[in-house]
Amino acid sequence: MSISGAVNELNKEIDRLTKFRDALLEGSPGINVTHAATAKPGRKPGPAKKAAGVRKSASVKTSSLPKKRTLSAAGRKAISEAAKARWAAKKKATSTK
Repeated sequence: MSISGAVNELNKEIDRLTKFRDALLEGSPGINVTHAATAKPGRKPGPAKKAAGVRKSASVKTSSLPKKRTLSAAGRKAISEAAKARWAAKKKATSTK
């Protein structure tokens, strides 16, 4: 069987199954048959993206954007220890119940 023959067979099978599904869904309340027949799986389309060559407006300057904030090693350690203390307290509270 050639590739085009296999593709034709698959298309026939898809059409047959689509008709079968639509026939089953006709009596079901709350299901839109026309939408079910045309819907494709996957993500919904989002907003259109700008073209790569589009410039930013002159009023927006890159220097006006806030700088990324960083956390010192001491700050990370303090947060880590506070989280560990919360977890220990929670574990102790659940084990005594």
